[in-house]
Amino acid sequence: MSYLVDLILNELRTVVQDLGKDGGLISPSVYDTAQVLRLYPPLEGAQAVVEWLLEQRQSDGGWGDPSTPSARDVPTLAAILALHVYDQHPTARAAVVSGLAFLHRQAEQWMDSLADDIPVGVELLLPRLLEEATAVGLALPLQLYSSLISFGLRRRTIIARAQPRAGTPAIHSWEAWGVHPDPQLVDPAGGVGNSPAATAAWLRAAGPSAPLTKPSVLAHRYLLAAGAATEAGIPGVVPTVWPIARFEQAFALFSLFNAGLLTDKRVHDRVSVQLDDLMQALGARGLGMSDSFLPDGDNTAVALAVLRASGRPVDQTVLRQFEMGDHFSAYVGEQQPSLSLTAHALHALTLFGEARPQVEAFVLQRQLPDGRWPSDKWHSSWLYTTGHVMLALQASRHRDALLAAVDALLTHQHLDGGWGSAGTTAEETAYAVLALQYVQQQLTLPQVGAALNRAKEWLLEQYRPFASTGLKRWIGKETYRPLRIARAFELSALLALLLDQGDE
Repeated sequence: MSYLVDLILNELRTVVQDLGKDGGLISPSVYDTAQVLRLYPPLEGAQAVVEWLLEQRQSDGGWGDPSTPSARDVPTLAAILALHVYDQHPTARAAVVSGLAFLHRQAEQWMDSLADDIPVGVELLLPRLLEEATAVGLALPLQLYSSLISFGLRRRTIIARAQPRAGTPAIHSWEAWGVHPDPQLVDPAGGVGNSPAATAAWLRAAGPSAPLTKPSVLAHRYLLAAGAATEAGIPGVVPTVWPIARFEQAFALFSLFNAGLLTDKRVHDRVSVQLDDLMQALGARGLGMSDSFLPDGDNTAVALAVLRASGRPVDQTVLRQFEMGDHFSAYVGEQQPSLSLTAHALHALTLFGEARPQVEAFVLQRQLPDGRWPSDKWHSSWLYTTGHVMLALQASRHRDALLAAVDALLTHQHLDGGWGSAGTTAEETAYAVLALQYVQQQLTLPQVGAALNRAKEWLLEQYRPFASTGLKRWIGKETYRPLRIARAFELSALLALLLDQGDE
């Protein structure tokens, strides 16, 4: 077992060393790839991208993760519009037909008021895609989207008044509302709003115009670099957001903190370098997903937590700009509050000895009757939100809520020993393990030990050195997997189990 611990530690050290490298690693995106294919196709040709899009289609005719219905319309309609251009391809033609049938079945979910877990920019992206589908003769039940379309129109009006600058949330969805390719929108990373789709739309609008030659070259290079971050190896296949260097750095280190490994001497040399760099990046306005994007409440909270836990001198007051009474926001003007973000902020402030009764109440009020906390706008798995809320709450003060959450985790543990919102995954198992370990240290519950033993056995069976696979559980414009972050949680949880039980 000592050899295995050393092997896992070695992989974790490698992951930590690479955090932020080349802008971060992230899974490929159907939506953004389809938009790039439509708006700024790769010079190498479209065939490989078309084949890739067709391979991503689900058995029900749509695209996207079936366990997250609200995150499927945007990638599905974008894929349909892209494949419609290549309808001489027999499989593409059939995919368009089945995709439209899927959207007709999906459309009813948009009839009611919008939930708090709708994907990023959907109120802008989906109405624009519907307009484009109508323009090319693809029939969809527009009346069912009326609430979303109205919301989108209000957002467009607000954006037009604000005249947003580069690296801001509105620019992230520039492809849905932008018209004039202002060269000032191209950020230092070379992209438009950290978005391959927005960058492709900007390039399409810019065309061969001479005054825009330099920023156009930068944007072209950005798309190539973004594609490389997916490790798909297909020109034109891109992620849904990039770069994510600071997001990757902060959240991966957060996994080590949750596992009690942040100050472990066996990873200290690699961790210390990353912490020093993260502290340098945390400015007076907070931390963003990258140095070219606006700071947000989530990355700021997580960075504060890991820096405080490492003993570095940081000022928690930077987080107050994201405080909205009883919860915290990522950006000013958000319509849907985030439970996981608020839990991260609460966790960070607790480390500084600051109490937030209103915020605790916000979190506790959202616990479901069965003890779980629901998924939210940034992550589709209830295990992520539940696990992180449990870590944020002080066990001695919220014993009843934590015991209910423990019961829920024990009830939903799969027969194989792992956890998952739709099938067992190592990443979601990691969230459950880290939360249960935390509660066990505070309350010592006999039934938890057996559950953790079963989880350890399953994680060991699944472990393949330097071979990370998993489902897309994080939510942006569609679901995605931040590869190094997910792997860091998986490795940290497995190591926490092994080291806690003396398997060294």
